Amino acid sequence: MGGLTHEKLLLDPRRGVDRVPAASYKVRFIRVALWLLTSFFTGAIIMSLELVAFRLYAPYFGYSIYVWGSMISVVMAALAIGYAIGGWGADRSQTSLSLYITLLGSALYQLAILFVVRSMLPGFARMGDFTGTVLASLVIFGPPLTAMATACPFIIRLLAQSGHIGSVAGKVYAFSTIGSIAGTLATSFWLVPLLGTQKTLEVICALSAVIAVAGIAFRAPAALVLLAMIVAALKFVPATTWSHSTVWVQESPYNLVRVVRDGQRLLLKLNDEGGVHTIRNELAGWTGNYYDDFALGPLLAPAQRLLVLGMAGGGSIRSTRITAPDINIDAVEIDPRVVEAATLFFGMNPDDKLLHIHVADARPWLARNESKYDIVHVDLYQGGPYIPFYLVTVEFFSAVRAHMSADGVLMMNLFDVSKDQELLLSAAATLKRVFPAVAVLPIGRGNRMLLAFSHVMPEASIRARLEGYEGNAFVMRMAASAAARISQVDPSAGTIVFTDDFAPVEYMTRRMLNSGRFR
Repeated sequence: MGGLTHEKLLLDPRRGVDRVPAASYKVRFIRVALWLLTSFFTGAIIMSLELVAFRLYAPYFGYSIYVWGSMISVVMAALAIGYAIGGWGADRSQTSLSLYITLLGSALYQLAILFVVRSMLPGFARMGDFTGTVLASLVIFGPPLTAMATACPFIIRLLAQSGHIGSVAGKVYAFSTIGSIAGTLATSFWLVPLLGTQKTLEVICALSAVIAVAGIAFRAPAALVLLAMIVAALKFVPATTWSHSTVWVQESPYNLVRVVRDGQRLLLKLNDEGGVHTIRNELAGWTGNYYDDFALGPLLAPAQRLLVLGMAGGGSIRSTRITAPDINIDAVEIDPRVVEAATLFFGMNPDDKLLHIHVADARPWLARNESKYDIVHVDLYQGGPYIPFYLVTVEFFSAVRAHMSADGVLMMNLFDVSKDQELLLSAAATLKRVFPAVAVLPIGRGNRMLLAFSHVMPEASIRARLEGYEGNAFVMRMAASAAARISQVDPSAGTIVFTDDFAPVEYMTRRMLNSGRFR
């Protein structure tokens, strides 16, 4: 064996792996470390791409479990194919070079996609939330994810030198999983919130190039030039552009937040291009949309304290103050960027002594707070037409009622344009499980205002309170119109009641959105 001092192998040559003199322990350590780091970073990149994909799609496909599920299915298919290809390639390769060339191909593909992705997505969006999401994922993320997935089986083959296949596989997948955790946390808590979606994609592309070139440069140092070229090319990636009407845009852990000007109006849009979460008419004040109808709340209940769950830009607050200018308000909004937009563009003054803004999720906030309110606004759409399921259940409404005064009213906007109104009826049936009186006020354009009272409130009494208002002329006309249209609801016995255990809200919403009436 002494005659093989300079030809002794780092790994068993019969297993078809890299040849390195045994004396080069430093080289051996670096190479094994590189392989393990490769499994770590490919795991991180896979999870980062998966998370960023959901954010990238939001303005085009919306923010629903259907988009998430369709995208994840493609990701898992890409990983399955990548694992198979990686194992096949490892058995036929003499070195790790082919692995790192594959990873370089992933980086180059990501770079190319960065130049065209924004122009591709509108076309995919027209195909629907399932077909469009699947095809977009196949084209945009399928190839780079498949390439990244080849790493683990390839590295297991490279490290399987002593027959301890099980321990080697466990070590490699442990490093990959730890990398996935790191990628998930870094993307969720730092990259997307601080850099935004596009810059995060650029960081992922650069990291992919670094790992690939590091493996190639171990054999050919000149490959470092490739890394420099890729990094230089990233500087020419076109910046994300929005229409000239967009006056402000920010990304948060929850939403892509945009403020858009439409003539005399400012619109707050979260994620979905088609959805509007607040309208502010800078001249007229009134919007002509359901936000105006929140001014009716003080006509139906005492107006000392108001709780707003889902403040957005504060449209319901502005309307309420027309009929109750001195009402004390607690407003809960989960997204700090939305609060920032509300204060900068929609007149929500942080120094207002009657307005107390809480950055929190509505339901945990209710669990921590013990105050009582005369009026409660519930307007909790999730960056599009979808209501988070846990905010429209018996348990949620029970928590809300526990914070209401004996004469209080809950006002909830609900969007349903389906023919059978199953979403509306289920929401009403759920409210009926908690409140003694529930009424519905059609507003138009598919919106309904659901009213739930803490006490028995006959329909005639609701009408009388609306018709008896004297004050603002616009509100008087709106109240008279509402009195003629309002009716109490009595859903049939078979209507689904939403609970924390079973609340098919997204299923109903998707059926409604896919109906011909919506188009």
